Amino acid sequence: MYLGRKPQRLPWLRSCLLILVIVIGTAYASFLLLATRGVYVAPTSLLPEALQPTATVTPTPTEPAINIVNRADGYFQNGQVDKAIAEYRRVIELDPNNDTALARLARLLIIRRKYAEAEENARLAVELNPDEAYNSAVLGLALDWQGQYDEALPHNLRAIELDENNVYAQAWLSELYSDIGRVDKSVPTARLAVQLDDNNWEAHRVLGYAYETSGKYRNAITEYQRAIQIQPNLGFLYVAAARNLRAIGQYRNALALIQQAIQADPNSAEVYDEFGWIYYFLGDYDAAISQLRRAVQIDDSYAPAYGHLGIIYFVLQNWEQAVPSFEKAIALGGDRAEYYYSLGLSYVNLDNCPKGREWIDKALNVNAEDTAVQAAEEYYNENCLGSQAPPTRRPATAVPQP
Repeated sequence: MYLGRKPQRLPWLRSCLLILVIVIGTAYASFLLLATRGVYVAPTSLLPEALQPTATVTPTPTEPAINIVNRADGYFQNGQVDKAIAEYRRVIELDPNNDTALARLARLLIIRRKYAEAEENARLAVELNPDEAYNSAVLGLALDWQGQYDEALPHNLRAIELDENNVYAQAWLSELYSDIGRVDKSVPTARLAVQLDDNNWEAHRVLGYAYETSGKYRNAITEYQRAIQIQPNLGFLYVAAARNLRAIGQYRNALALIQQAIQADPNSAEVYDEFGWIYYFLGDYDAAISQLRRAVQIDDSYAPAYGHLGIIYFVLQNWEQAVPSFEKAIALGGDRAEYYYSLGLSYVNLDNCPKGREWIDKALNVNAEDTAVQAAEEYYNENCLGSQAPPTRRPATAVPQP
């Protein structure tokens, strides 16, 4: 017979079992409660926190900017200008300080005639990397295509100073020389660009342009065709060649080139503008108007197409259509004397002499020595000042030049 206290049977084990029962019971009750509310609780939630599997988030890798730049370059090489523009913009979103993407984007925006945006990107590229010749050269090009020749020249010369063997620096300096009438410099500079890289389409393009501005249209055609041979996927190169074929009266050959241009770049307003203009010279005004309307449908900010529409309507004495066409061209930056006096004459023929006077005065301010401007002035005087009677409804004698 044992007289002491009854020995306890492992009290710690009983406590652990009790705690385990409470934990499991509580968890099960919670599970039932959540289940009745339509919430599913994963079995792993019953495990102690330290033993629960850790959720891993797989990071989405950011594509390197250089890969996107290379893809954009490929799009441009294939003539997909708009896709290339979109890719360069992606690079800049990822890396706002990527001067290479900014400068290359600026070049393509110039092709699409978005000059203000091109200039903005080119200036930023120069700020980020002022020692890169291409950046200064493309800024000069953006200013050149806006007619800001005096401002463009220092940037073009700076590019040469940075790297006189840079083909783009030499090419775009030549283009500026062509635009300011320095044929004595434009052709030699373009030839130097070709010598630096005979397989560079820009070099042959600017040599063609140098010949074109000096009136050597056949030489220009040869160089433009060479540029097309190197880069067959850019519609505006075909336009340049067609423009020179038109200048020497080879309209059918020019039309054939434009058909190729449409295949290369079907979304180019410039291509359809030239298409319509060739038909104008062929005397097919209906076809001309159709193609020019297609051009402004593609890009309603393309001033040359509106100007060409205005001229055709003017020739057809359709003053009601000529007026809005010229006004649109002028509003979009078509600062040309022939637009001014043609618009003025159109208003005169619509019995609106005050508006006619306004636009003829603008033409006189641009070039009072131009014989066409003087003819417009004479026509106004005869029809608006000769008597109190309404203007004579005869066609204007001053036909705008192409």
